[in-house]
Amino acid sequence: MSINRRQFMKGALTAGMAGTATMLGSSNAFAAVHDPVGEAQADLFRKFKGNVILLPSKYGGYVQAMDPSVPETLAWYPYGLYGIDMPIPHHIAAMPSADPYKGFDFYQTMQPPAAPYVNENSPEWRNRGDFKMFKMRYDGSGKQNSITVVNDISATTGMALGVHVSIGVGENANKYVAFADGQKDMVLITTIDDNPKIVKAFRADYDPIARQLNVSQVFPDATTGKFDYIGRKGMKTSHEAMLGEELMPADPTAVFVDAFTWHPTLPFGAILIRRLGCCAIVDTRTWEVVALLSTAKGAPDNFPLVKQSGFTWTFAVPSVLTPLHEAGFITSGEYFLACNNVLQNNIAVYRSTNEDPTKWKKENFVEGFGTKFLPLHMGNVPDSRFAYFTMWARKPNNGYICKVDTKTWKVTAKWDTGPDPHTCDCTVDGKYMTTVYSGHQAGQSGIVFINIESDKIEARLPCPGGMHDHVVVPESWEGLKYSRSTSV
Repeated sequence: MSINRRQFMKGALTAGMAGTATMLGSSNAFAAVHDPVGEAQADLFRKFKGNVILLPSKYGGYVQAMDPSVPETLAWYPYGLYGIDMPIPHHIAAMPSADPYKGFDFYQTMQPPAAPYVNENSPEWRNRGDFKMFKMRYDGSGKQNSITVVNDISATTGMALGVHVSIGVGENANKYVAFADGQKDMVLITTIDDNPKIVKAFRADYDPIARQLNVSQVFPDATTGKFDYIGRKGMKTSHEAMLGEELMPADPTAVFVDAFTWHPTLPFGAILIRRLGCCAIVDTRTWEVVALLSTAKGAPDNFPLVKQSGFTWTFAVPSVLTPLHEAGFITSGEYFLACNNVLQNNIAVYRSTNEDPTKWKKENFVEGFGTKFLPLHMGNVPDSRFAYFTMWARKPNNGYICKVDTKTWKVTAKWDTGPDPHTCDCTVDGKYMTTVYSGHQAGQSGIVFINIESDKIEARLPCPGGMHDHVVVPESWEGLKYSRSTSV
């Protein structure tokens, strides 16, 4: 039997395609979402299906979207493509998506590298980078996943802030996103559309002579409709304060505003003020400052309002027993928790159900952390049974993650996940707490998955680039309540 070259090639190609189909199955490695069936790791990681995790690399200058069920990076975006010299992607928050593999939007803040941790490691970076806020979009609808910039919100609004970002929930769901910055002591709230509109902005200033805090609304230029706080304009301090630096700010008016967190059931938000150990509660129906919580143990529940003059609220702050760093609401909204640190290492527990925030009272404290470990970030679970906290420590100490029972306010479990631990965020099914560690921007780094019921570490994956923050993309607006918007 003879066979010509054309017949041979046709037969070989057909056989090869059949063999490839057998090996790869119906979903192959060239699809935008990979099916790892038949791969050795598939059984271990399939439990994480449905979760897409955003991981910004603080030193690497990029953000990646990870599918831990494969595991693989779905897409990544280097912010240098936007023309930023030495970008420092800082904090992140994701909009809800019923199918994050197909697409979702998220927000990213960026700060200049002129911070002490950079000065220690790379002093030549001090004058590089920029303050930025971006609305970003992940698109997984085609054969090639991608992440793109939707809007440079700092350029659109004229205000560039570089610390926490949080998306409104509850009565503020599907409306607003908030940005904050501790070098400028400002908060900006915008709409969530692709061409965002300015909703409200605040600035906080301390008067060290009168011992008073002024929280003021600030307004864009009436002609341009924009602020004049692009880049480094408006900075009080040259860098974001490290833990402990709250005690000796270079600018005596500085208070190191950290974030704006949203109440999950009531129309309130909290401006977190690190230096003074307090949180200004804002009524999001009127954007008035209605209370100033004083979170330290031994301090009153609220600092008193001295006066309101126009769009400025002045509160008496006669003494500061401790700074704070990070605070937020549990998923149910029943409690507001504040991480006091540096002078007091404890977590204040406020009952936050009253519609008058001046009546929110401290009911308990989570304690026992000693002087080495500082409460830092907070993570929620859907049913509010537990809250997770990062206990940060200066190198060469590792720090750890702890689990707190919200009935007894006792620590029930601890994990030394790795050096320089940071944020905690729950998977969409409520079964696992994810947490990242960054090795002080140079050493070991990764993401850990902790089983909420068994307290067992189920998986660990490498994350090079010093992840200072991360977020699991929530599946709904209700799911956003236990994402990183009610707490930071």
